Amino acid sequence: MRRLALALMLLATPAIAETPRVVADIPPVHSLVAQVMEGVGDPVLLLDGTASPHGGSLRPSQARALARADLVVWIGPALTPWLDTAIRGESLPVFEAKGTTHLPLRERGGHDHDHNHGHEGTEDPHAWLDPANARVWLGTIAASLGRLDPANAATYAANATAAQGQVTNLQGRLAARLAPVAEKRFAVAHDAFHYFEDRFGLRAIGALSAADGDRAGPKRIRAMRAALSEGGAVCLFAEPGGKMPERLTNGTNVRIARLDPLGSTLDPGPLLYAELLEGLTETIADCLDPE
Repeated sequence: MRRLALALMLLATPAIAETPRVVADIPPVHSLVAQVMEGVGDPVLLLDGTASPHGGSLRPSQARALARADLVVWIGPALTPWLDTAIRGESLPVFEAKGTTHLPLRERGGHDHDHNHGHEGTEDPHAWLDPANARVWLGTIAASLGRLDPANAATYAANATAAQGQVTNLQGRLAARLAPVAEKRFAVAHDAFHYFEDRFGLRAIGALSAADGDRAGPKRIRAMRAALSEGGAVCLFAEPGGKMPERLTNGTNVRIARLDPLGSTLDPGPLLYAELLEGLTETIADCLDPE
């Protein structure tokens, strides 16, 4: 009888739910998820940022992580369309979250800060570089995790609220740092910084390759050299690696600085998002006004 009673008690006791297995696609999104999950669990980072997310293939370990995931938090097909068919669990494409600011893809050359230069029907996926979007996504991530894991819903919500406040403070600091250089002009090798420019009032005169990661041909390179020579650019911002920036600026007074929109050299985790935006801000400000 005692054994029977014990068995009945065990059956009546609710099973302790495991922490959801969460995968995030790129370091900035992983950082936001890690902030929401702090004290509960750790998300898995799928793509470390060392290769372009615009196109690629999964290693077996990455495929296994996706197969086991209860929730995959990712930008969405706008950035990594090749991931769409690999996701088996619940999908949270934050780019599609209500309240997200969307900006259009821009023409590669000679563009000024004008939204009308976008390609109709296409949107720039680098939306994590706008801290206002990060605030929206933190709430969306917390809501999705709370549905999957009701026992920790309050923790997720509290973490998201705290992180949103930190992002608001971060945005204010960055705006103050960048305000003195807002009228300085620059160009970018890869048009990945439209959201950052738009949020902080910066002015890019052109880009060598578009936001979708296309490759520039000889005609585009010649046009970019002309734009740098004649457009009043102070700096050319390029992503890490490659000698193309030196080819473009040879014979001009344009300075070169390297920007990494993914934070691939930073330690993954809750602090990465703020470190990424702070690093971009300091590099941009120092190049545009080295004095």
